[in-house]
Amino acid sequence: MRASLLIGLSVLLVECAAPTPNPHVVHPKLGETLTSVPGPLPNFGPFATVGEAILAACPIIMRQPHALIPVPRTHQNFSVYWKTASEYCAWLYSVDGEHVDMSLMATSPVQDDPSKRRCDLPAQVADGRHPEATMVYLVMLHNHAAGENLSFNDLYAIADMAHIHGITTRFRGQQTSMSIVAFIGKEQGGQPECAGFYHYVPAQSDEILRYTVDNEHLTKKAVARVTWSDEGNPSILPIEERQ
Repeated sequence: MRASLLIGLSVLLVECAAPTPNPHVVHPKLGETLTSVPGPLPNFGPFATVGEAILAACPIIMRQPHALIPVPRTHQNFSVYWKTASEYCAWLYSVDGEHVDMSLMATSPVQDDPSKRRCDLPAQVADGRHPEATMVYLVMLHNHAAGENLSFNDLYAIADMAHIHGITTRFRGQQTSMSIVAFIGKEQGGQPECAGFYHYVPAQSDEILRYTVDNEHLTKKAVARVTWSDEGNPSILPIEERQ
């Protein structure tokens, strides 16, 4: 009896033990404001193009804990998943103007709006390999656990970063626009996978594009247009479906 109780207790302790934190995710403490996020993410690239880096980053972020809500908003259990849903954000950046790296991922301890999820991406990347290098900031990455389009908060975020770093930068000898991506996911065989992403490239187009990944094929569709007022406030105008 004593032995069986000890075995049961040990199993219970193992089951209740806190999961090992992911060393590639930065979790600020409540009240802490990150000024930078480390880079590069180990075993990621580097890549020659921004498009390749975005596609490689999608499954990495969508496979993080609670990054995906596996049911639609109309499902009876959606609110249960929503309470623990998490956003992760990261930078795609370059230190040599030729190759794309990804920073570590960051989260936010503050979720002050019950209708939204947020992550706080610091404005700077600290790359220990090149501490004196001039960073090229290319793409703000994050996930939308419920699969929704880019939000007003996302547009304000890219506007803020554009004020800091400039809306365009030089990459591979060409002028390139900073952009923002929201990854969306799906469950495949009980495991979270990349289903695609929303992408807004403000210096290139006023359109929000939705890219869908299906059987390794990538399709693109314009889903909305963004307009900015003279005061710097955005409007999102859905593009109507044409029959």
